Amino acid sequence: MDIILFDDEILALDYLEHQLNALENTTIIGKYTHTDVEAIKETIKLADVVFLDIKMPDINGLELAEKILEIKPSIPIIFVTAYDEYAIQAFELNALDYILKPVQFDRLKKTIERIEHSIRHKNDQIQADAQQLTIHVLGELSFQMDDEEPEVISWRTANAKQLFLYLLHHHDQSVSKSELIELLLDHTEIEKADSLLYVTIYQIRQALSKYCNYLSIVNRKNAYALILYEHTTIDKERWETALTNMPTIDSETIYQHEQTLHLYKGAYLKNLDYVWAEAERFRIEKLWIEHALKIADCYYTHQFYEKAANWYVQISDIVPELENVHFALMKIHDINNYGILVEHQYHLLSTALDEFNLSMSDEVEQWYQEWKQTNKQKLT
Repeated sequence: MDIILFDDEILALDYLEHQLNALENTTIIGKYTHTDVEAIKETIKLADVVFLDIKMPDINGLELAEKILEIKPSIPIIFVTAYDEYAIQAFELNALDYILKPVQFDRLKKTIERIEHSIRHKNDQIQADAQQLTIHVLGELSFQMDDEEPEVISWRTANAKQLFLYLLHHHDQSVSKSELIELLLDHTEIEKADSLLYVTIYQIRQALSKYCNYLSIVNRKNAYALILYEHTTIDKERWETALTNMPTIDSETIYQHEQTLHLYKGAYLKNLDYVWAEAERFRIEKLWIEHALKIADCYYTHQFYEKAANWYVQISDIVPELENVHFALMKIHDINNYGILVEHQYHLLSTALDEFNLSMSDEVEQWYQEWKQTNKQKLT
């Protein structure tokens, strides 16, 4: 295991090097009291792990870690700190790896063993370049490699999850740090907010380290950007592209339209109450409704009433106030001589419209009253 050390104290560097050299399979390939990572970029690329002091004189340790991760996103970083127990608990809460000064051999050995296990696990996860990563944001957030089962990431904090999703929402675009702080840490002191933002970015990188060949977070002049690589797609975007490329719907192409619409697994970022996601959630849901209506109407026109009803019911479950959907179902139930269901559908529509303070159209009301009069004997 090739290791790099950062500490502004020479004696501390020498002591940590001595302790690490006492372990098997460890090689120190660089130890530095400065923080000019650009000057040692190639050495960092060769390293398997970095140990760094959390309190460097000219830069916050978290910021230094961020610069290192810019060079090698998947590299494990171990923070060495002389902070007291209270501070250590805070680091633990934020899921940062750390070792307390003075470095104890047994503690160091356990840390190295954990890193070795992590490296082996990452190597097992390396897939062929042709494999595709799909990030699912329709329904529950998950990550899926080709035909494998989707993986649901366990996030250390709610902020880490929301920050990742916000950057994903704006992927391949720079989002200013001030905007991110306002989003997540609006009531936090500026200095503390900066550190917490670094911590949260670190948490995201750690959580997604196995996918480092597919995406990365980069720092761009007081901004961050989530970059998606060539073999990475988002299900929402892939689904929307497929909809755009659909041929005109008719009896020959309707199955293709159905298959595409079935790829919609649920609302955008379902069950996540993010204000910033609401507009996109509404837009995507509206797309689904528009295309579902085309399918339902096509089946209705060609007198495939059962299939039409299945689609109308799905639409009604999402937007119960759509009068034309209920009206179509009333007509289908009438065609099938299901008088009770006609009544039921009419009352569902009436209730839904009342909830939204809407009035039923004269056309629907007149149709229902005429139907009721015609079927009076059947209903009594």
